[in-house]
Amino acid sequence: MFELVSKGGRLKVASHGEDLDGLFSASLIALIHPEDLEIYFTAPYEIRESLESFDIVLDLPPPRGGTRILVDHHESNLALLNRVKTAFLRPEYPSTARLLYDILREWEPQVEDFSRTVDLVDQTDTGNLDLFSALFTAAIRKIFKRKRSDLVKVARDLLLHPPTTSDELINLPAVKREVDLIEREYGDRLRELLSLEGGEALLVRIESLPSYLVPVIQLAARRYRFFGTITTGSDGALRLSLRSREDSPLSALEVAERLGGGGHRNAAGALIMPSRMEDLLAIVGSRMEFELITV
Repeated sequence: MFELVSKGGRLKVASHGEDLDGLFSASLIALIHPEDLEIYFTAPYEIRESLESFDIVLDLPPPRGGTRILVDHHESNLALLNRVKTAFLRPEYPSTARLLYDILREWEPQVEDFSRTVDLVDQTDTGNLDLFSALFTAAIRKIFKRKRSDLVKVARDLLLHPPTTSDELINLPAVKREVDLIEREYGDRLRELLSLEGGEALLVRIESLPSYLVPVIQLAARRYRFFGTITTGSDGALRLSLRSREDSPLSALEVAERLGGGGHRNAAGALIMPSRMEDLLAIVGSRMEFELITV
C-alpha cells in the first residue's frame, strides 16, 4: 500500500466524511501524499451503490465501481470484498485510523507523531463520546450536509493542531464556530434530552431538530440497553442510528442487518423506507419493551 501512496501521480481517495475516524484517516493519507491528492468525503449510503472507482477507500463500503485498496474495520463490509483489489479489513480494530496508522508507520516514521490523536479516534469511534466529542461530531455532520468542501480544512487542522483530548477537538479552528452556534441555538433542548431517566429501550424520532445533532442526542443511550434515533433524509428515506449495550438482548448490528444496514456490534445504522418503520418496531418489540418518542 505504501508504494502506491508514496509514489508520484494523482491519487483519488474516498473517505467517510461524517466522523473523526474518516476525517483523520484522510489526514494520514494527506500526510504522506500531500501533492496531487483528490479526497472525496462521502457516506456509506452514498458510496455503496456508486459506480465511481477510487485508488483508496477509507472507513466506507467499497463502491460498485471498485477500488484498488480498501482500509476499513466494519465487519458488515466483508461481503463486498469482490469489489476490491487489495483489502485491509480488520473488524478487530477499534478504528480505521488505527489500522491505517499501523500500516503506514512501518514505512513512514513521522506518522508516529500522531499516536495520541489515533488514541482519541479509537475512543470516539467505539462510542465512548463525551459532550465535547459529540459536539465535534455534530459540527462535522453539519459541515458535511451544508458545505462538504470545508471538511478538507478540518482534515488539515487535524494535522496542524493534532488533538489529544475532546476539548481540543471542539477548539480546532475549522469547527469552533459551528460548535458555538450549536450550543447557542440548541443547548437548552439538548440538555433536556440528555436528562432522560433511562430504561430498557428508547427510539427517538427526530422531526423538529436538525439531524446533525444525533451524536449529541445519542449521549442519552448510556442509560438504555438499546437506543435508536430516526431521522428523515431529503429523499424521504429514514436513517436509523442504533446503539446497544452489552447487556441488551438485541445488538445494534443485528437490528441494522435485518433492515439492510450494517456497522459494528453495538453501533450500527440502516437506511429504510418509511413503510419499514413497522418492521423496526416489530424487531425491537419482539425482544424488548420500548418507548417511541418524537422530538
